[in-house]
Amino acid sequence: MKDSELGRAFADGDVIFREGEKGETMYVIQSGRVKIKKHSESGEITLATLTNGDIFGEMALFDRMPRSATAVASGNATILSIDKKKLFTTISRDPTMVFKVLETMSQRIRMLDEELSRLKKTREHLLQTCCDVEETCEMILQEAKKTIAAENGSVMLCDSDNTLDIKAAFGGKSTQLMKLKVGEGIAGDVLSTGRSEMLNNVSTDGRYKKGSTKIISMLCAPLKCDNRVFGVINLSNTSERLFLLEDLRMLNSLAVYASIAVKNALNYAELRVAADSVLKQAILVT
Repeated sequence: MKDSELGRAFADGDVIFREGEKGETMYVIQSGRVKIKKHSESGEITLATLTNGDIFGEMALFDRMPRSATAVASGNATILSIDKKKLFTTISRDPTMVFKVLETMSQRIRMLDEELSRLKKTREHLLQTCCDVEETCEMILQEAKKTIAAENGSVMLCDSDNTLDIKAAFGGKSTQLMKLKVGEGIAGDVLSTGRSEMLNNVSTDGRYKKGSTKIISMLCAPLKCDNRVFGVINLSNTSERLFLLEDLRMLNSLAVYASIAVKNALNYAELRVAADSVLKQAILVT
C-alpha cells in the first residue's frame, strides 16, 4: 500500500477492513473498485461491488459497532479514509459531503423499505392462494423469480414414502425429473435438518448429486409447519452468477409464507379426498 496525496493506494486483493473488526472510520472511493464480502458457511460471498465516488463503512461513525463485512480492493484503487473529526473538518470546507453520506444511508433505508413492501405483497398473495397443490407451488416459484435472479428452480414436497418429489419447476429439465430421499443430496439434507443452505460452488460439496444439467450455485430453503419440514424450495444457476446472502434472506422470508400456502393446499386436498370417499359410500348405501 502506498499513500497518495489524497487517499491511500490499494493493490488488487488488499483488505481495507475485515468483518468483525472495530470500526471508527468511513471510506470514499476516489478511483477503482471495492468488493464488500461476508463470510458464510460455504465461504466468502460478495455482497456488492462499489466504484468511484461510493461511500462505505459510514455506519462506523455513528454506532462504533464491529464491521459487518469485509472490504477488499478489486484491482488498483485509491481510497480516502475519514474519521469523525476529519468528517466535521471536511464538511466545514465542503458541505456536500454530509449530503453524500445522508444520500448513501437513505438509499440503503429505501432499499430495505422496498424489500419489506415486496414481502408484504408476497405474503398477501400467497395467503390468498388457490387450493390446488401444484398450482400453489407454481405460484410460489413465480414469486421467487420476481425477487431472486435464478436460472432454475423447483418446489419439492415429501411424499408418504419419505421421497422428495418435484411439484413445480422451471429451467433445466433434469431438475424436474430428480427424486431424493430424506437426507439425500443437498435438498434432502435441508429437509432433514430444517436449515437453509447457500452454496456458490456445489461441486465442492459431497452432498451434491449431479444431473444432466451442470449446476454451479444453489439456494435451498425448507418448507415447514409446526416444526415439521415437509418440503423445500430450490433455486440454482448454471452460469457463473453467484447468489448473495440477501438472496438467501429473501428466500427464507418467502418460505415462511409459502409453507402456510402449501400446507393449506395439502390440507384441502386431503379433505377433498375424504369428502369424495364419504360421498361414494353414501351412494353405495342408497
